Amino acid sequence: MRDQHNIILNWQGNSEQPLVSVLCDTYNHENFIREALEGFLNQETNFPFEIIIHDDASTDKTAEIVKEFVDRYPLIIKPVFQKENQYSKKINFWSDVTFPMAQGKYIALCEGDDYWVDVLKLQKQVDFLESNDDYAITWTDYYTKKGEELLPNEFRTTLPLVYTIDFDNLFVPYCTNTLTCVFRKSAVDPLDYKKFVYGKDNTLYSLALCHGKGAYMNFQSAVYRWHPGGVYSLRSPFFQRYSSYLNVKEIYECIPEARTKNIKRIKRLLLKYSALEALKLLKDKNQDQSEPKKAIKEFLAHASFFAKIKFLWRYIKSRI
Repeated sequence: MRDQHNIILNWQGNSEQPLVSVLCDTYNHENFIREALEGFLNQETNFPFEIIIHDDASTDKTAEIVKEFVDRYPLIIKPVFQKENQYSKKINFWSDVTFPMAQGKYIALCEGDDYWVDVLKLQKQVDFLESNDDYAITWTDYYTKKGEELLPNEFRTTLPLVYTIDFDNLFVPYCTNTLTCVFRKSAVDPLDYKKFVYGKDNTLYSLALCHGKGAYMNFQSAVYRWHPGGVYSLRSPFFQRYSSYLNVKEIYECIPEARTKNIKRIKRLLLKYSALEALKLLKDKNQDQSEPKKAIKEFLAHASFFAKIKFLWRYIKSRI
């Protein structure tokens, strides 16, 4: 690791408050967690930061690897080792466990199967927030890793160096990925987050945007890992679309600031895509069709006459 750690250890030893709290949730990430922790520890900053890592009762060697790092950096890394899996109980890690532990003015998020590659990531994002009081949250560009291949996004050529985000353009494009997120702790109350039935990362972003603008910073700081063990990335297209629809719908209904034409349009499109993906599942008699049928019913209830005709024609063709 870098000499930077010695500086941080001195700061922590002098009981100086960390400026940033890095929150990391992990489960059965033995093949990935080392790279994630090294990415955190390699950060070169002029401020102290802490790493709060939550292991959700992993059944592999994830916890052992985390303990190795805790033994080496006990003043930086603060672990939580669950004895029973909390995800299965629908307990949200960051709002229920790690967020209340955080001492930093800023919160950074990254799951244990993703990792950071820019050693100045935190410094750049914190510098921006410190210099721009009217911004509450930042993101950056990132790579997607499939196997050993690193795939860049198109954002690096299509977006400016700083792209300001609010409810009028949130999700257009969808450049707000959790592993790059840094936000003001004061901008998000975890008790507010817990009120949402379909809470996701988008909910967190929306709550933060009620207290300031967002900034996408156009540099590649991290790697989003696409792998078979991913909780979300390899779920069915219907699940991804419909869960996103329920999430955005709830944001639109529960956050007055989010009731913009943009969010309304995104909500409508997600419902349409959910219904189209649901059509593909109706042929599979082994598939639980309750949610797909619910999505189709809701789409038809809100669709225009011509959209209904077009959709019903697709349905007829799918049955032939």
